[in-house]
Amino acid sequence: MSRNRRERKLVLAAAMALAIGSGRIWAGGPDVKVQLQGSYQTADKPQAKWATLQDGTKVAPGDRILYSVEIINQGDRQADHPVAFGPIPAGTRFVAGTATGDSRLKVEYSIDGGKTYSPSPTLTIKGSDGKPQTVPAPVDRYTTVRWMWNGGLPPGATDSVSYQVEVR
Repeated sequence: MSRNRRERKLVLAAAMALAIGSGRIWAGGPDVKVQLQGSYQTADKPQAKWATLQDGTKVAPGDRILYSVEIINQGDRQADHPVAFGPIPAGTRFVAGTATGDSRLKVEYSIDGGKTYSPSPTLTIKGSDGKPQTVPAPVDRYTTVRWMWNGGLPPGATDSVSYQVEVR
């Protein structure tokens, strides 16, 4: 067997041992799952109950979609400061004031596809005097909602948040 082949086999064996060992080290602890479910309400019946959004459901401009984000700790240890994300799909816009949250959560929004987040995103535009001016970003520029829990999520615990988008 050539030296190169033996070295490759040793490197491969070491990598496999590391992967197997790492799996054992991380087997216990928090195991957080996040589920996203949607319901919709048609624009012509805004008082109607929310209907479950399923594959192939037809929505029209003005219809609203309510996304429920459920976070579950299926592990045997507390999940410290879990984070959940809610995407704002193309062809929709975030409905201001609909992201749920309380004192246990920090709610932030992204306008750049999740690269940066802020409780109140801003844009820099050219002012009437030609100088850069910082202004609040319109909600139709929001791309993602992020929830960050201030504390922990105990083993077996479930929490949920929600937000709405409107079909353009």
